Amino acid sequence: MESSSSGSAEATPPWLDLPREITAAILQKLRTVEILTTAQKVCTTWRSVCKDPSMWRRVDIHGSEDTWEMPLDLDKICRHAVDRSSGQLIDINIEYFGNDDLLLYISQRSSQLKRLQLVNCYDISYDCLIEAIKNLPLLEELHLYYIYTIAETIATIGRCCPLLKSFTLNTRWSKHVVCDLEALAIAETCLD
Repeated sequence: MESSSSGSAEATPPWLDLPREITAAILQKLRTVEILTTAQKVCTTWRSVCKDPSMWRRVDIHGSEDTWEMPLDLDKICRHAVDRSSGQLIDINIEYFGNDDLLLYISQRSSQLKRLQLVNCYDISYDCLIEAIKNLPLLEELHLYYIYTIAETIATIGRCCPLLKSFTLNTRWSKHVVCDLEALAIAETCLD
């Protein structure tokens, strides 16, 4: 009696029989880092799906508080994801890494961006944030957590983003701090 193991070694893995759209939907459940460092290397089919710009309409990259200890170059990964989007990026979330150069890179290549969230991106200056926002006129949501800003930054955001529907600003660790200058800047742009 012959063993069936020799025939199964040549069998096609079941995931290769999935329609491309289903494969893409499954892969989009992964985070950006996992797609670029692992999933796209599984097989040529997955690599092909991962190269499709529609896979990169949303980018979500989380560093950690100890980013300098991470073995991955998150800046490089983020740029790669932005490039793969081919201008179709509509939503990006960056946490615990990022700098002025990266934010400008994103804003110059993502004119369709509708949502931007920056969390603990300590190396992004308010001057760069203003310059980047000017490149994003379609922005509808902007969420800034622990990013240094000044009232002028907020006023510029209001002027440059006429479609803005949701704006979050938390520059302090305490939820109970009231900042009159930031509130005034927001109010002044709403009156325009």
